[in-house]
Amino acid sequence: MAAVSAAVISGCGGSGGGSSSSESKLAPGQFEWHPERSPSGPTLVVVSIDDQMAYVYRNGVQIARSTVSTGRPGKETPTGVFTILQRKVEHESSIYKGSQMPYMQRLTWGGIAMHAGDLPGYPASAGCIRLPFQFSQKVYGAMTNGSTVVITKKRSTPSRSSRPANLLLASRAAAQENKSIPDPEGRTIWNPSKSPSGPYSILLSYADNRAYVWRNGIQIGQAPLGMAPGGKPPEGVFLMLEGQDQPDPRFPGLKMHPWSTLSLDGGNSNGNAVATLRSQLSLPADFRKKVNAVLTPGTILVTTRESSNKNTRSSAPMNIMTPQPK
Repeated sequence: MAAVSAAVISGCGGSGGGSSSSESKLAPGQFEWHPERSPSGPTLVVVSIDDQMAYVYRNGVQIARSTVSTGRPGKETPTGVFTILQRKVEHESSIYKGSQMPYMQRLTWGGIAMHAGDLPGYPASAGCIRLPFQFSQKVYGAMTNGSTVVITKKRSTPSRSSRPANLLLASRAAAQENKSIPDPEGRTIWNPSKSPSGPYSILLSYADNRAYVWRNGIQIGQAPLGMAPGGKPPEGVFLMLEGQDQPDPRFPGLKMHPWSTLSLDGGNSNGNAVATLRSQLSLPADFRKKVNAVLTPGTILVTTRESSNKNTRSSAPMNIMTPQPK
């Protein structure tokens, strides 16, 4: 699952100004908001449960951070990769009658959402992610249905990939570069008519040896995934950004979009993740061509060691992998 100007730090319900280029500790209810750092592009929110912080990245650039309050013991906030399913400025919880959830952005149909709420300085919610009121307004305005939210135990910092991730999905087989990768075997499915519009999401499951493609939360394709024996490809979230990198002479006509790389294990990501994936994985040529033809800025690619099943996905129509805490 990201130009520096004056920092804006707000308390609960109030705002103020100041200059800061370092990430000093924020008091409960405070946040920083710098939309001018990156005026356009796909938006990614990363929530760190350990830090009780949320970070907002637009087109790979961090534009905001805020204190949060996540789930309390017994009502923990799930970790994983989510897309916004539903948004309401005014919303009342259907589980906890009378509980108001302003600027609600739903992550699962089972009751997990981001919304404005009290921030006591420690995990206190029933599983939702509480945000300062003014920050919730700003994040609501920056996101749409289909935007990506990554929830981790430890903070993960996205980095710009030095090898565009769509090279993994390029028309030439990775197996040509690494002869140890077996040819993928199994059924390939491609039914884009099942969901003609909306954001694309791609999941590579190492446990299943399968690639899955969803559009607007509906599965439209899947294919076998070839893996190098003994390989340990990384787990992470890759978000296609706006702009275009230098073309790769090996793939004439293929647009090289930059990608943001985010580790699912915490810590800093690095551009070597894409090269590692490409050296250890292979997809059927026809499937790669079809997927690469529909990639647009905002597409997310998730790689994980988890299996894709009902226990690792939230309820329909949200089908992005939600790994359990380690």
